[in-house]
This record gives sequence, C-alpha cells and structure tokens, in this order.
Amino acid sequence: MILSRSLWIVLLGLGAVAGAVLTAGAQVPARRDTIPVKRDTTTRRDTTLRKDTIRVPLPPRLDTVGRGDTAVRNAVPLPAAADSIKPDTIKRALPHSEAPPSLVIGPERVYDRTALFATGALRLSDLLTRIIGLTEYSTGFIASPTVVASQGDLKRIRLFLDGIELDPMDRRARGIAPVNDLVLHSLEEVRIEVGADEVRVYARTWRVDRTIPYTRADIATGDLSSNLYRAFYGKRFNNGGVMQVAAEEYTTQPDRALPSSDALNIMARLGLQRGPWTLDGTVQRSHLNRAPWTGTGNPNETVDTVPSLQTQRNTSYLRFANGDPDQGRWIQLMASALGYSASARTSTNLSNTLPSATDSANTSSDTVSYESQYLVTGGLSRGWIRLSGAERVRVSSGRTSHVASARATGTTGPLALSLFGEGRSYLDPSRVEGTARFSPGDRVAIVGSAARTGSGDFDRLLSEPRAGAVLDASGQFDTLTTAGYRANDTSEVRRYRLAARTNLRGEAGVRIRDLWVSVGLLRRGPTTLLGPAEFDKAYAARSAVRVEDQATARTISARGRLYRGIQADAWAVKWSDSTGLYRPQYQTRSELFIQTSLLDHFPRGNFGLLTSLVHEYRSNSRFPMGTDSIRISPGYRALTFKLEIRVQTAVVSYQFRNLVQERYSQVPGFNLPRQAQFYGVRWEFWN
Repeated sequence: MILSRSLWIVLLGLGAVAGAVLTAGAQVPARRDTIPVKRDTTTRRDTTLRKDTIRVPLPPRLDTVGRGDTAVRNAVPLPAAADSIKPDTIKRALPHSEAPPSLVIGPERVYDRTALFATGALRLSDLLTRIIGLTEYSTGFIASPTVVASQGDLKRIRLFLDGIELDPMDRRARGIAPVNDLVLHSLEEVRIEVGADEVRVYARTWRVDRTIPYTRADIATGDLSSNLYRAFYGKRFNNGGVMQVAAEEYTTQPDRALPSSDALNIMARLGLQRGPWTLDGTVQRSHLNRAPWTGTGNPNETVDTVPSLQTQRNTSYLRFANGDPDQGRWIQLMASALGYSASARTSTNLSNTLPSATDSANTSSDTVSYESQYLVTGGLSRGWIRLSGAERVRVSSGRTSHVASARATGTTGPLALSLFGEGRSYLDPSRVEGTARFSPGDRVAIVGSAARTGSGDFDRLLSEPRAGAVLDASGQFDTLTTAGYRANDTSEVRRYRLAARTNLRGEAGVRIRDLWVSVGLLRRGPTTLLGPAEFDKAYAARSAVRVEDQATARTISARGRLYRGIQADAWAVKWSDSTGLYRPQYQTRSELFIQTSLLDHFPRGNFGLLTSLVHEYRSNSRFPMGTDSIRISPGYRALTFKLEIRVQTAVVSYQFRNLVQERYSQVPGFNLPRQAQFYGVRWEFWN
C-alpha cells in the first residue's frame, strides 16, 4: 500500500498548477511538457512505466517556497485532463541553450512557462521591472515605444534567445537595448542574470516532448480597444521528429483620434532527434504596425509625438547538438540569420492603404539591417563544477566580429561562485566578471559581484559603417583625420569611446522565518549614456549622448513568505545624487500576493488562485534634450491589481493597471493611460 501510494505521488508530481506562481523559486513543480527539467531534479525508475524513465521534480526547497501554504505538499497533483497520458508517449525533449545560475538572495529570478504568464507581463519590459536597479520608460500600453535602463544605462541589458544574442538593429533606436524585440509568447523559460552593472536575459524557446498533440488558445481583451489572441500547437513523432507552431496577434488604440496599432508574432520549429544527436530549425518573425504615438491626455499635457512606423524583425537558426547543457558533456553548433526592416506605416483603414506623406517623411529609405551570427559552444559538468566556452562570430555590412567567452560556475558547501569572461566586440567592451554567494547556514547570505570592463571605441550599430568622429570619454569629439573618421562630422554620434571601469554590487541578507530581508550597495563607474533615441526628434544629435561620472546607490529588499499563502516581493533603491540621467533618485516596487491551490478542498489539484497588489513609486526622472537643457518627468505612484483563477487546465486572468487612475508619465510629454484593464482566458488541451 505504501509503495503504491508513493508511486502515485511520483506520477502526480509531473504536473503543476497553472497561474499559481510568480517566480520559479516560489512556485510548485510545473508539468514536464511545458518547461525544461530544473537542475534540482533526478532520474527515477518507476516499475509501472515499463522501461521508460522519467525525470521527476523533487519537492520545493523550504528556502524558496513558504511552509504552511496549502499549495506546498511535496508535489501538486496533475490536472484530471492529463491523468490519462500514457508514459510511452513521452520523448526526450530537444536540447536547450546553456543558462547560468542566478546567484541572488532569496528565490532565483527564473520564470518557467507557467510563471511567465502568471506574472501578467505582456512584454519583456513588464517582467524586467521586477529587478532592482532597472527602470522602465514607456509611453503607453502594449505596442508603445519603451526602453529599460540598468543603473541609468539604456545599453546595459543584453538579450539571448537560445544562445543567439539579439543585437540592436533598429537605426532609430541608435544602439539602445531592444528589450521588447524578444517576445514572450514562444518562450518556455526566462532566466535573468544580474551582474555588477549589466543585466543579461537568457530566454529558451518553448518545447514539446509528447506524441500526444498539444494545443492551447489564449484570448484577452480590455481597455484602449486592446485585443490579444494566441494559438499553440506542438507534437512529437515516434521517429524522433518534432513540429511546433505558435502565433500571437494583438491590437490597441490608445487614443480614439488616432489610428490603431497592431502586431503579429509567429514561431515555427521542425526538428529530428536520434539518440543524443539532434538537429532542429527555428524561425521567429515579429511584425509591428504602430500608429503615431502621443500618449493619452489633452494637448497641454501630451506635447510630443513619436512618428508612426512599421517594423519587422526575423530571427532564424539551425542547431546541431549533442548532450545536455545541464549534465555531462555537451556541444552545440548554430548558424543564425537576423534581419530588421523599418518602413512607412501601412494604414489599417481599408479605404486608405497607402502611407501618409508624414509617415514617409519620418522613415528613412535605408532602414534594412542584416546580421549573420555563428555560435560554437560546449561545456562539461562534473560534480560541483560546470565549465563552458563559446566562440561567437558576427557578420554584417562586410564586417566580421569574433568574440570568445568562457564561464565557470560551482557550488561547494556554503560557497557558490560564477566567473564570466568575454572578449571585446564592435558593440561592447571586454568584460571580466565574478559573482560569489556565501551562505553560512540557512539564515544568512552574502552576495557580491565585481566587473571590470575594457576601454576602446565602439559603434552604436553593427550594421552601420564605421564613419564619423568619435565622442571621447570626456564628452568631446576626437577629430583626428584617420581612416574611417570624418573630422568635420560632429552632428551625429555614431561612435563613442569608453574608458576602462570597475563596477561593484554587494548585498547581505538575513532570513526571518521564510522572509529574506537584505540591504546592499551599487557602484557604477563613469560611462557614456546613449539617449532614448525614439523619444527625441533629433535622436542622432550630440545632445542625445551624455558622459556621466561615477554613481552609487543603496538598496533594500524583502522577498519570501509572510504568513501561510501570503508572500511579498519588494525592493527600494536610493541613489546618492538627484542629478543622474535615466535613474530616479528614489525608486520602489512592492508586491503582495496570495498563492494557494486549496488542496484541503480540491485534493486533486483542480483549482488554483493567485491574486496580487503592486505598488510602484519613483521620483523625478531627468532626460537630456540639448547641450545644457534637461526635461523632467515628475515622480508618481501607481497601483496594479491582478487576479488569476485556474480550473483544471483553464486559467482566467484579470489585471487593472493604475488602479487609482493617477495622471502620470515615465517619459516627458507622454502621459500613460488613466486606467488599463485587461482580462482573458488561457486554455490548454491534450487531443
């Protein structure tokens, strides 16, 4: 009887409660068919499964999941709809890319597919606002122009999709991190690595591992004439083949006096697996048709306009792999093609399909960029240490860039280490970074990170010729007449110079019951700040680039369980000065949420509840607009309410942004909506 009951629990542990989590560290195990197996898993043999072996998630750790919550009972049962899935329909999943450990205090910033949608995030910028030291600057709801700064630097966020780095390719953005070019609908995991000054986002695309066809449909609607539709289909074949298709389409109209904006995102994958060897090809296409953007409010409040634009970003790759980056030896060879194009917007009015004269005037005819990226990466996991290396080759506009990188991570006793080194490229300086976490016991933790970046001259875009004078580290143009320089061209900053600098981050925390409370320090070295180009009509002018001296800040955070199913995720940062660009002196984000499955009343795990209230505050934000002029976006407070209810495999979600309906802006001249309600349903099916 005991053995039978144990086997039953193991089988049921393959499921997860959709919509009942916010972070991977604070979640219950999710179903194996939608996310990769975590590193705290093991291989067990179930005698009821013939010769098949399934990797079963272990129970959550007490330092990441609050004790006493009714959702925490070693494992949450599978929904009834999945109980009938036969074990012999499960195939080994395609390999995923390497993702480094997240050495933080409290739950890791790792979002699996279930948690990703449960956060209520519609774009990556929504997700990044949870990270201390990051500041979002948006002009509105979905489809709006948006940038994110890391410690005031709009370029220090880097994106990796299955190992391929998504470089800035938009010539309007002029080298700013393209955070929302990484769409969320096709991802199965997002891992956020917070370095001393740089934040790296490692995204893994959605995979399937069952021969039973998997389908899912998402439908949502809300204020501002917003509508969203998603569809997913995935299937494994007995011969090792795989086929996946996903699509997302949304529309919005923030102002009735202006046309609507829409976007279409598509992902497709074909692959074949033979033993440890796999070959797969993936294509992602994102098409955005954005109308002129003015924000919301009367003309006295909304004074600027972002011109309309039609863009398309294509990312495709072919991958040949052997082994698993999470265990043993592994190697991956990848060849990718990345393309970006911008053109005058096509009207969504059926009676007028031609772009207006204003649209055409605001879009350069030379707005097509191409880049080929080749990646060779591999590694080894032995005992407590993991080693990996990579060679990344970029080819664009007749130029070739070779960048080698290496990483070593390991955990022994109370000490965890992560070392990362990377060579210099046309876009980024060389970097040596080390992070250490020391946990003497389970109640105290100390985390420190230090990075040293090299000096050199860097381009804002890889696809643009190395032409024009160089803005040096003192804010003056280097007008030396040498090959590749035009001494008299100082109207536009295409190239800039960085001096070597050291960046530091430190944090110390203590656990009070199941709540981690920590304090920390940030120190960012002197740097050159690239402006949010699209918000400024003279985006290429010298006034859009500023040189700023060293900056320091103090932080405090609280993350974990307060009482039973009530949990908190809060942080605050205070910079030592009030004159910094793109970094408010004071900024806080506090989230209080309730997470439960009410297993006492629903023992089969057919119900899940998640509700949260988010409070955000920031003081004035400063934007440089001319040689000496500064525009200020006033500080504000905002509340967001979210609710998710799961019944079987269907999740009903609702969110209300700006609950108190405050009039505020993150970017000068662009008021955000007084309110934005958004609600819908996500429903999975096994056919």
